[in-house]
Amino acid sequence: MAEYNEATAMQGVAERFAKAAEELRLTGRQLFRDGIVANDQVLSKIKKGWQKPTKKAIELFCQKYGVSAAWMYTGEGNQYLGRSNPFDLHGNSEEKVIYNTDFKLCIDNQGQPVSNGEEKYIVVPMVDDIDFWCVNIDNSLAPSIMPGDFIALKKLPSWKDYIPGDIPCVVVTSDFKMLRKVSATQTDEQNITFIQMVEGKPVESKVPKDIIVEIYAIVCNLHRY
Repeated sequence: MAEYNEATAMQGVAERFAKAAEELRLTGRQLFRDGIVANDQVLSKIKKGWQKPTKKAIELFCQKYGVSAAWMYTGEGNQYLGRSNPFDLHGNSEEKVIYNTDFKLCIDNQGQPVSNGEEKYIVVPMVDDIDFWCVNIDNSLAPSIMPGDFIALKKLPSWKDYIPGDIPCVVVTSDFKMLRKVSATQTDEQNITFIQMVEGKPVESKVPKDIIVEIYAIVCNLHRY
C-alpha cells in the first residue's frame, strides 16, 4: 500500500478546488466577498500551485457552492451534491431560475421581469432565493461587476422604508433602469443616494424616491467566460 503523503494529497485538493471554482465561474474577488479566502489573490495563487486552500476555506466552499467535500478531498464520487453538473437543466424542478438577458430589456417600466424569447432554466448551487438572472452590459460598477457578468436579482419588498447600504442593485424608474451601488450613508428623506464608477472613481448621485418603481438587489454575480 502506498504511503500517505499529505503534501501530495493537498496538491490534489488544490487542483480540484481550482477546477470547481472555474466550472462555477467564481473569481478570487467573489470568493473573498463570500468569506472563503483571505484576499482576492488567493485563488490565483492556488491555480498556479503557489498556495493550498485552508481546511476552513474548503469547508465553506463546499457548503456555499454545493460541492461534495468527499470529492474535494479524494477526487472520487459525484463532484456536486445532488447533481452531475453545476448548470444542469432540470425540467420542472422548483430549483430552476429564469435566465434572461440585459436588465434594460428584461425588466419593464413597472419593474416586472418580461420574456424576450431567450429564457433558459438553470440551477446554480450557491443561490436559491432570487427572482431571475440577467446579463449585465453596464460598466458603472466595474471592476466588481463587469459587462458580460451574469447577475442574480432579488426584488427588495420594502425599499421605500429601508434599503441596506453598500449593496449593488438595479434601479427601475418609469423612464430608465440603471446599475448602481447604494451609498452606506442616507441622510435625505426625499432621495436615495447611489454610487457609480466614473473613470475608476466612485461618484454619488441622487434619485428621487417618488420616481423609483422597484429596486432589485444583486444577490451575486458570475463572470462570463
